[in-house]
Amino acid sequence: MKLIPRLTLLSSGLLSLALAAWPGDERSILTIDETLSDEVERMEVTVEFGLGQISIERGNPAKAVTGYIQYDEDHIRPKVKYDTKGSVARFQLATKSRHEGWEGLKMRDMDSPESELYFTTSVPIEMDFSCGLGEAALDLGDLQVTDLNLDNGLGETTLDFSTLNTVELRRISVDNGLGELVAHNLSNAHTDRLKFDCGLGSADLDFGGDELRDMQVDVNVGLGSVVLRIPRKYNVEMEAEENFLSSIDTRDMVKKARGFYRSENYDPSQPTLRITASVGLGSIDIKWTD
Repeated sequence: MKLIPRLTLLSSGLLSLALAAWPGDERSILTIDETLSDEVERMEVTVEFGLGQISIERGNPAKAVTGYIQYDEDHIRPKVKYDTKGSVARFQLATKSRHEGWEGLKMRDMDSPESELYFTTSVPIEMDFSCGLGEAALDLGDLQVTDLNLDNGLGETTLDFSTLNTVELRRISVDNGLGELVAHNLSNAHTDRLKFDCGLGSADLDFGGDELRDMQVDVNVGLGSVVLRIPRKYNVEMEAEENFLSSIDTRDMVKKARGFYRSENYDPSQPTLRITASVGLGSIDIKWTD
């Protein structure tokens, strides 16, 4: 595409985008601005961000999604789509390399993509998010998240439920490969089950929040390391599969049976985290918070 000094409006189906480019600048910007129609009762969001920096958070209740993606068009080919079918709206964003995969890029010769996305707080959202290499920040506070699948490859990803999720989150699944992942306020997710897999990377999971509740937590660790930050108001019951090469910190826990531990100050009147832990050559550390 030839760079032009004026703003060009693009339309693809129901998607309204603005593409801007300037002479002598290799960066282009796609702006996203989609009004939420009265017929929409829920949204399905899929984001595949291969490289760069991206942030996601709450936006205008009357807008399904707003934001932008800035990219180097010599190297990156973004794909953005928004459509509705009946009562369901679907938003998709993906960044693709114009070369043979991301390994074909010469990082010093390009500006990595940047994106900000803001989603409506008016309808429930099912979100599927993956980050390859880069930095991602997801603040899902005030959003109505009913399903969350998060995949962090080589990047640095932060997940935060800064305020209480206003609907029941049926399923949250997090997969951390070689990257670093930090999660805050997981009790605000308003879910009763969390599945977390960690390969070679590291993760720091904070179970604080405004409303503690019973939760089943499945943690699988290969060669990586995981820290679980747990408020002392929680009861903890942990079933652990380990071997002589793995490390699971059980401080302030009482061993009740082989592979089964319970927090020292167990109080049946308090909410309980039931942790199923499987560790290969990695580690799980529990840190208690007040």
